[in-house]
Amino acid sequence: MKKQMFAILILAVIMIALPLHLRFAHKNPTLAGTEPYYHARMAVQLLDGIPKEDNSILGSREYVIEPYHAVLAVAYKIAGPLAFNLLPALFALASFVFFWLLLNTLKIPEPTQAWMLLAYALSPPLIAIGTIGTPHAFVLALILAGAWLLSTKWWLLGTASFIIASISGLTYTLSTITLLLIFYLTQKIETKKIMTALVPAIAVFIIGHYPPAIQPIQGMAQYLSDIGGTYGFSIFATLLAIVGAILAWEHKKTYYGAYVLAAVFLAACFFIPGLLVFANVFVSGLAGVALAKLAQKKWELSFLRQAGLLVLFCGLLFSSISHAVSIADTPPTQSFFKALEFQPSTILTHENYGFWIESAGHTAVMDPYWKHLPDAEDRSWDVAAIFSSVELDKTTKLMKKYNITHALITSEMEHGLVWEREDQGLEFIVENSETFKKLETGSNIGVWSAQ
Repeated sequence: MKKQMFAILILAVIMIALPLHLRFAHKNPTLAGTEPYYHARMAVQLLDGIPKEDNSILGSREYVIEPYHAVLAVAYKIAGPLAFNLLPALFALASFVFFWLLLNTLKIPEPTQAWMLLAYALSPPLIAIGTIGTPHAFVLALILAGAWLLSTKWWLLGTASFIIASISGLTYTLSTITLLLIFYLTQKIETKKIMTALVPAIAVFIIGHYPPAIQPIQGMAQYLSDIGGTYGFSIFATLLAIVGAILAWEHKKTYYGAYVLAAVFLAACFFIPGLLVFANVFVSGLAGVALAKLAQKKWELSFLRQAGLLVLFCGLLFSSISHAVSIADTPPTQSFFKALEFQPSTILTHENYGFWIESAGHTAVMDPYWKHLPDAEDRSWDVAAIFSSVELDKTTKLMKKYNITHALITSEMEHGLVWEREDQGLEFIVENSETFKKLETGSNIGVWSAQ
């Protein structure tokens, strides 16, 4: 059994490292995704002291310190920019190890442990958090470590882990509270230990002063990795989890409260998609229960059982590999930053590109955290007006209001992100007015300066 567990650990390492390997193999050393650029930039600034404001966006906004930034800052000081790529992968791997230790603590039978860990190693959310540098992997590792430590003599460290996790964001607080309540309902752990972690987490939830967070895209696609969800579950894992939930229901009399709480948490994922990363632990566990039951069941024709297990394993494996390839191709590319190689300026573009603009040394008018700006609503209306207007005087007046010196337009903006087709609104003006001069970027990214 130890050899099996070690093999699954190696598999987890391979799956977590695969997107990074593919990204570097494609000669794209940039960080995957949008949010990692904000965290990397703030971590570097943190080395010079805790800033009161984030000044990389026009007008600045309040900076709320995040524990993840402090960890990133230390890693950056030791390893340089490589830390921003490696740290999420290390935290994702740590979450696997702590999940393993937690299963041992819960006295889950070893054969079932192996299937649960296999489902977790091949889960798309694990691959995503190991590649895209958000606090997800860091906080997940903290929560799982806290759950394991809570039943050991180092329980105070577990309490500290839970407290750090809970102050990192709303979804992290909810995940912390849910796990602690499930532990209270199912485990023979001293109430004092659980309450020492639970009370601060509830206090943080009541106060509600969190770091800013990106609002997730709504829609069913985000819940399934096979149809494009970055942190979504694979279809095979979802189906197996449903079977596992049915099998686990036989213990409802003993753990009824915990089952209801877990079901509410899973249902909450449809309203708070940020919980998907943490719900993946439940889904992987239930999928492992289903696989273990199938492996232990006696069949008249044993090869049918083996064939069934092989098909399910291949389904999980192919979903995870497909997701790894998709994550490896996540924007940006070097060409985007190549287009920004000019003197620091104030750039207008879609908010999705704001963190990239700021990381390149420019000032963004809008970025994914724009709702935390003092003039958020007014600015949103003005930017929308600039993008939609075909009147040069109106456009230049609004651009001067925000001291905008450059406009950046991508093909995605031309085809659905801002406009329905080319030559609409601001794009029509910059293409047909002598007021704007197009810069040579060497790519399909258009940058115009306001003369």
